Amino acid sequence: MVIIDSHLHVWSDDEARYPFATRPRRPGSVELLLDEMERAGVDKAVIVQPINYLYDNRYVADCLRRFPGKFAAVGLIDYKAPDAPDRLERLVREDGFGGIRFHLSREPDPAVLAAPERDPLWERARQLGACFIVLGTAERLPFLEPIIDRFPDVPVVIDHFGHVPVDEEPPRPLLGNLLRLARYPNVYVKVSNMNGMSKEPYPHRDAARIFRLVYDQFGPQRLMWGTDFPYVLDSCGYGPALALVRDHADFLTDEDKAWILGRTAAKVWKLYID
Repeated sequence: MVIIDSHLHVWSDDEARYPFATRPRRPGSVELLLDEMERAGVDKAVIVQPINYLYDNRYVADCLRRFPGKFAAVGLIDYKAPDAPDRLERLVREDGFGGIRFHLSREPDPAVLAAPERDPLWERARQLGACFIVLGTAERLPFLEPIIDRFPDVPVVIDHFGHVPVDEEPPRPLLGNLLRLARYPNVYVKVSNMNGMSKEPYPHRDAARIFRLVYDQFGPQRLMWGTDFPYVLDSCGYGPALALVRDHADFLTDEDKAWILGRTAAKVWKLYID
């Protein structure tokens, strides 16, 4: 089984060459990542451009060039800029990125992400075969539905279970916002940051219950596992984050695990697996 980490960040130790917009709180080089991947038996990964570099995607682009076939990547651009479609195209065609990230939680008015003004960006993504990933809290997910509906051929990946709270009281409206997106076949969900959302010790049974509900709605072929490296090193650790799905999610079949731990990410980001 090929294992792909669908969500992580890297930044260089060489701040002179790759200056930060905001300095990260811990080391996170690609070399450190590769060591963790090797120890855990993870084959490939999807690098998400860290906010620490803002729109300077050079370090991630250099990682793609240095390790061909090992990584896919998701960049950051100013998606409200008039030339945003062209910026996306340069990232995809020149640097090999697979799409960009929307920071839904950073928008004062999240409805701007689904406004008609964004249609040219989504249309360019459709033409390029690129995807969008979305970071934001679950109460904001409904704002994206109109544009997801308008562009059913553009894959949309929700980061970290949409930050659904594990202790939400019934009828769980925030969880409902996430589960409702299952009606759109182009929407995927990352099984990531379970350690961060949990209020219980490892193996985070409260987060596992959310995982099961999302699995029941989306199915394994629209879920993908991720660690949120390097932040995971400050909590449960890289290998244990993999074990949450591989060893502790007893409701999954071996076929389910093959999809969640690798095949889904390979399909979305066109990563070659045997």
